[in-house]
Amino acid sequence: MENVSVANAVVSATKDDDYRLPLVRLVDSRTLLLEIFLTFICIRSLCHPCFGHSTVAVYYAKKKRRAQQTQGEDSSHKKERKLYNDGYDDDNHDYIIKHGEKFLDRYEIDSLIGKGSFGQVVKAFDHEEQCHVAIKIIKNKRPFLNQAQIEVKLLDMMNKADADNKYYIGKDKIVKLKRHFTWRNHLCLVFELLSYNLYDLLRNTNFRGVSLNLTRKFAQQLCTALLFLSTPELNIIHCDLKPENILLCNPKRSAIKIVDFGSSCQLGQRIYQYIQSRFYRSPEVLLGIPYDLAIDMWSLGCILVEMHTGEPLFSGANEVMKIKKDL
Repeated sequence: MENVSVANAVVSATKDDDYRLPLVRLVDSRTLLLEIFLTFICIRSLCHPCFGHSTVAVYYAKKKRRAQQTQGEDSSHKKERKLYNDGYDDDNHDYIIKHGEKFLDRYEIDSLIGKGSFGQVVKAFDHEEQCHVAIKIIKNKRPFLNQAQIEVKLLDMMNKADADNKYYIGKDKIVKLKRHFTWRNHLCLVFELLSYNLYDLLRNTNFRGVSLNLTRKFAQQLCTALLFLSTPELNIIHCDLKPENILLCNPKRSAIKIVDFGSSCQLGQRIYQYIQSRFYRSPEVLLGIPYDLAIDMWSLGCILVEMHTGEPLFSGANEVMKIKKDL
């Protein structure tokens, strides 16, 4: 009876619509014998309810238990394979945030306040200085670490430039890096804690825009910040100036600071050719030609128009549409 093939072996029977036999496809002698046996049991159970029904139930119950056991073993193996950084990271290489955890026995984690391609930002309490801070936790991946180290270098340069604030205006419009450290293979940058960003401010107006007077106050502060970045000893290009990267110092005041120098570079040391968020991307970057500090001024102009009107000035859905609108 080897290699017996039955195209359609169908047994159909009902009893009070509560029991139906499945469609059976037979492919070899062992399967044939097993299906004949099960069919016989099922037919007998229809004729004599006390016979066979429990046998079939036991068979399928055992089959179900074996499947569940196998599935449980597979899931346990999967969990083992998905262990990152000794269980401290998720599958995106971000640190798993836990409320109340202490970094360096000093910074007590409060909550997650931001997330991006670079990693995460958390609100924490500094028990040594008795104040709240923002900690930027970089992803545990080499490319993100390398870029974050450049960010630390640039922020340190800005901190050391005109330490007494005697010569340059605009330094107080740049977020201050307080310190940095490594925690469980993640580079952590400690910043002063600020309020919400200008995009959130626009959203609170239902994208109707803010007054011309408030827009003017933002413009003055941003211009002085860019003036500070352009000083000869710095020559820093922010490379990603947008409403999301401009934060209010206090939700009830107009004072602002520029944050997120994760894409920044110094003039003549450009790292990336393609930078800036699309709505604020300058023609130089769109066309792939060399760029300098002027690209931040382009972004600034786009931001100021958007803050007053509530809508992006150049909102092309793609690069072609963006260039058309720029022209």
